[in-house]
Amino acid sequence: MTVGDLVEVGSWAFRVISTSREGSGPVSAAGAAAQDEIDLGFKPTKPAGRAPAAAREPSKHASPVYRLLQGVVMVLLLLLVVVGVTELMGAKDRSGGRTEKGIAFAYECVRGDADNIFRYSLELTRDGRASIEVDDCRSRHISKRAQLSAEELEHLSRRLAGSRGFFKINSSREGKVPGKYELYDVALTLDGDFNHVRVLNREMPADLRQTIAILEDFAFEALDISFTLMEDDASLIRYAQDAFRLGEESYAERDSAYANLAKAIRHFTEAITYLETMEPRPDPYDAAMRLLEQARAEQDQRYKDYMFNVDRAMRLGDWAEAKRQLRVLAELIPDRSDERFEVISSKQLEAEDKLR
Repeated sequence: MTVGDLVEVGSWAFRVISTSREGSGPVSAAGAAAQDEIDLGFKPTKPAGRAPAAAREPSKHASPVYRLLQGVVMVLLLLLVVVGVTELMGAKDRSGGRTEKGIAFAYECVRGDADNIFRYSLELTRDGRASIEVDDCRSRHISKRAQLSAEELEHLSRRLAGSRGFFKINSSREGKVPGKYELYDVALTLDGDFNHVRVLNREMPADLRQTIAILEDFAFEALDISFTLMEDDASLIRYAQDAFRLGEESYAERDSAYANLAKAIRHFTEAITYLETMEPRPDPYDAAMRLLEQARAEQDQRYKDYMFNVDRAMRLGDWAEAKRQLRVLAELIPDRSDERFEVISSKQLEAEDKLR
């Protein structure tokens, strides 16, 4: 290619010219190509050098928005670290560093002699499952279960919290008594405290007796069972005999005090309750039934007689006499569950109102 040549590239046309100074000799084609080589875009070019710092665009790291985002990220990272540490500390506490709330127990009672072996057990798990089992060598085999509410568990925990002496009792007291076996075995955990107390043929410590009473009361209420299930036949017969004796004494003195007839009825009923689960029914079951019938019939007749006197006094406007007769009736019928008690109370309020 020489000076003056026309070069066509697509729709473009280029003419080769000379860039030599005036006075210089003719330039050969090779020289012209070497001196005035023209780049038509077909050869790769070297990257241009970096522009001076002053000419470059400002760095994004210096942007206020970038700095704000950087701060937000740092805060989020700190929050993640705090949450992670808290979870780790909580896990450590749950593994033993923190007191675990809740209640659970297992209680077993066994009484045995040459005639019979009686056993009952109470259990309560942490999730509120309560159960009772009663067995003997004769005919008693009872099992009952219930799911307790959070309120019932809280109520039991509060009651046991007042019996903390249980957790200070030595774990075992055992002895030997010929012809007798009497065991009380309680394992109880309450809000992180635990103790296991076993007493065999020995006198129970007062704190253990109190704890057992609370657990047995709990069984009566939560599992809706009769207290007679917690006693062996020999004990129930003994209780029945004591109640029957008191009933006979009160019935014999029914004319000396108005309340004695009601006391007799209560004692006879108690004696019958102790014995009604046994077959055949032992003494004094039949005698208690007979005297209970007599006492109730007598109480009913006296109620009618005194209530007749009350109604007559009210009709005559003798409110002081009505009040006196009603006081007798209140002693004769002291049981609030008796519907006659409500009648007496209503008339007493009426008499009091008239006497003001």
